[in-house]
Amino acid sequence: MVTVTYRYQFNYRQLESGPFPLLQFRVSNPDNSELGLDVDAYLDSGAEGSIFGGHIISALGLELLNDRAKDYAPTFGGSLRGYLHRVLLSHPGIGNFNLEIGFSAEPIKRNLLGRDFFNLVQVGFRERQLTYYLNPSP
Repeated sequence: MVTVTYRYQFNYRQLESGPFPLLQFRVSNPDNSELGLDVDAYLDSGAEGSIFGGHIISALGLELLNDRAKDYAPTFGGSLRGYLHRVLLSHPGIGNFNLEIGFSAEPIKRNLLGRDFFNLVQVGFRERQLTYYLNPSP
């Protein structure tokens, strides 16, 4: 039997559409941490990569459109194009993470932290208890 001990525990946040595993991060320009914005992000183990709304990128002093486009394919519907930017995600409890995130030129409903973020942390979900657990990866 494998036992995992987690350092941080979070409750799902209740929204109009139901409870979800959300984290609030400060998203900052890695070259100028003064340029940033606090955002909610959904933990999505089914998402290959993280994608956020493009409106965030202007608060970081960066241009949305660049030559580093990536197409994201949801489980239904058409694909969505994101423009990759390296950003700093900061959380007062779990720490700081440098991550390359796609920022969408089209409006999206949710900022998603996908499996690229899961490479930086260890995550455990308890759906029935509406709780999730995190460890920053060593």
